[in-house]
Amino acid sequence: MDEGSGAAWEYGMSGHQKPLNLEGSRRIGIAFSSGFFGFFAHAGFLAAIRESGIEPTAYAGASSGAIVAAMAASGMSTTAVKEMLFSLRKRDFWDPDPWHSILSDALRCFRGCIGYLRGDGFGRLLQRLPARTFEECHTPLAVSATDLTHKREVIFTQGDLIQAIQASGSVPVLFKPVSINGALCCDGGITGKAPVEALARLSELDIILVHFIASDNVKEGAHAFMKKRFTPWHIQHLAVNIARQKAYRKEVELIKSRGVDVIEIRTNAPAISPNRLQNGPEAYEAARIATLKILTPEKTANAVHSAAKRGRLQS
Repeated sequence: MDEGSGAAWEYGMSGHQKPLNLEGSRRIGIAFSSGFFGFFAHAGFLAAIRESGIEPTAYAGASSGAIVAAMAASGMSTTAVKEMLFSLRKRDFWDPDPWHSILSDALRCFRGCIGYLRGDGFGRLLQRLPARTFEECHTPLAVSATDLTHKREVIFTQGDLIQAIQASGSVPVLFKPVSINGALCCDGGITGKAPVEALARLSELDIILVHFIASDNVKEGAHAFMKKRFTPWHIQHLAVNIARQKAYRKEVELIKSRGVDVIEIRTNAPAISPNRLQNGPEAYEAARIATLKILTPEKTANAVHSAAKRGRLQS
């Protein structure tokens, strides 16, 4: 591919509807964006990538996307991924400090309090990954996080894999930041929606596929935040999402200028939260079928039929 010949496309509900043809593409990188509890949808996308016969050269991810990127890069089977995610319960990771500690923090106006959940449960779940370090992964992997100490984005490509993913997935306020080499690190999705530039630096690529989970408030109509309670908080939240999406778009433009095509796929799967984990399989299957429709439309009918059959059997 000639320098400067990169292009960008968006596939999904509001993007291209024509099937995506990747035949002859030898070097494909996969980036999974941030998205609150979006790992079910990311895993469904990954399953479709595998069913389509695509063999990525490298992976990258931010926040929930880092979890699935690590699953893929470490060679975790589709069956193992489903078993790990579908069996997930809130109690597996919901580990706040004792009530007396929270009360003590409140009396100090939460000065020095860095998060609600300790993250120990999250860390134990990540121990189920086949790899413990980046070097043990089958495929090159980049994980982004936000370095609060040095006030910058940090990209992990070597060393402790579990620690890097835990940092990338530590949503501010909800989880305590993770200390890595003396720096407090949190959610990789804060400094950018998806680390596409890091992925392009990691390996020589022709195409980058981005499974993009859009922030809900960015998709809302103008001034929708004015109708919500605690409006100032929603304004701040929206402003942060606008900034990180702009940072991501700049990375995409930079990658295009280097001759790499960037293809953004939005599967628009149902949103999941800690209290709606039971809907995770639905989000997984929705993302899987939507991706197959884009990549291999001839397989979509079979996928839809199988999903419908499973639904009848469960009802």
